[in-house]
Amino acid sequence: MNRLAMTVALLSCALAGRSTAAEPPVDGVFRTPETVAAIEYRFTEAEAALLDEVQHACFRYFWEQVGRPACLAKDRLKAPVSSIAAVGFQLSSLPIGVEREWITRSDGQDRATTVLKALLGRDDNKKFGVYIHYPDLNTAGLSKEGYEVLASTVDHALLLAGAMTAAEYFGNDVKRLTGRLIAETNWRAFAVGPGGLLSMGWKPDDPEDMHGSGRFLDWHWHIASDEERLIYFLAAAAPNPDYAVDPELYYRLQRTLKGHGEMRPYVVSWPGTLFTYFFSHCWIDYRSLGADDPGRFKIQAPRVDWFENSRRAVLTHRQRCIEQAERFKTLAPDRWGLSACAARDGYIVPEVRPNLRDHDEWFEGTVAPYAALSAIMFTPQESLAVLRALRALVDKNGQSLIWRDPASGGYGFVDSFNLDQEHASDDYVGIDQGPILLAIENARTGLIWKLFMQHEVAQQAVKRLRLRP
Repeated sequence: MNRLAMTVALLSCALAGRSTAAEPPVDGVFRTPETVAAIEYRFTEAEAALLDEVQHACFRYFWEQVGRPACLAKDRLKAPVSSIAAVGFQLSSLPIGVEREWITRSDGQDRATTVLKALLGRDDNKKFGVYIHYPDLNTAGLSKEGYEVLASTVDHALLLAGAMTAAEYFGNDVKRLTGRLIAETNWRAFAVGPGGLLSMGWKPDDPEDMHGSGRFLDWHWHIASDEERLIYFLAAAAPNPDYAVDPELYYRLQRTLKGHGEMRPYVVSWPGTLFTYFFSHCWIDYRSLGADDPGRFKIQAPRVDWFENSRRAVLTHRQRCIEQAERFKTLAPDRWGLSACAARDGYIVPEVRPNLRDHDEWFEGTVAPYAALSAIMFTPQESLAVLRALRALVDKNGQSLIWRDPASGGYGFVDSFNLDQEHASDDYVGIDQGPILLAIENARTGLIWKLFMQHEVAQQAVKRLRLRP
């Protein structure tokens, strides 16, 4: 099952009722000196070399695993289709590839232009300007090979974030084409939920006709998690006021504070799986923003520094994994990170408390390497320890267990592994490779943060949401 479908299944339970677990009596989430120190961490030359190796492997996936002639990135290595979310990460990968001198600027600009023209050149791949989850990787049009036909708001948000990054870096046609993507996006059309909440998507009655009748999904984005905040950040800043949503919706998202033991509390997601704490951070530079203030919109909710919030979530997640090390061989202080991934028995979405669901689902301790590596923005030293440990992990024959050397056609760390199951995935997932690449670059140089935040839509979002440095 794909990530959106798994999210839908989980959130359907959330709509039926909220957790009744006790919440810590705190007023909000504010930055700590430990987080400031993490932000100021500087990588050594040896660490930088190791990070180069990992980033290059991820970049190669987005450069090589594309269709022709549209050049859309594959949803996953074994998939017959693209995913529009993977394309968002693909577009953001291009400035990194140029800056790291893996491709020329001309090659990067040409690739971005090709992808955007292919998407905009079709009318069967979108609804109300929001693109389908799984387009054809060769044509950018409607695919008969996709897992579902759905105009997906979260996947479209990831596409726009990636396009905005490329637009600021390359300018020219990439900027113009991205402007069209943004201008055509009618977020308000999806605001069919209670109080104007955005639906997760629109589904046609006839999967071969995006222009015919259809319906909006009954599930709506309503929890202050990483996917939701990126969606509402962009939707509040739509340049066409008829397509924008009220910025107060960003603050009406459910903020529930929970903690584990003596560790600091934070706003939790529904499942607690790790990607729900770092997806929006691949682009939004919460590191440079202070705690937001729902009170400015007359909403009673905790003030939250979202960078601090994610660091607390990651550290708590790590601690919970360590506490489970006696149950699951895979888990250790330098082997942690449960997140949605391709596992032995199919696509899984682990659940780790504290979360809104108040439930754990460990999937026998299956670790997704991208989880801890993408958390490097918040926990540089802890994530580096995982990187070193996983890079050194070998099988009984002394061969690398989960690292696939780019020199031999690999794309770095496989999507998941489990020592109890004696299983290492032989697949790669675009929306898992992408966060590794972008998160490491942000931790090293802040490049993606800088490019995204200087785009006029991001600046308008900061203004309309009344965010402060």
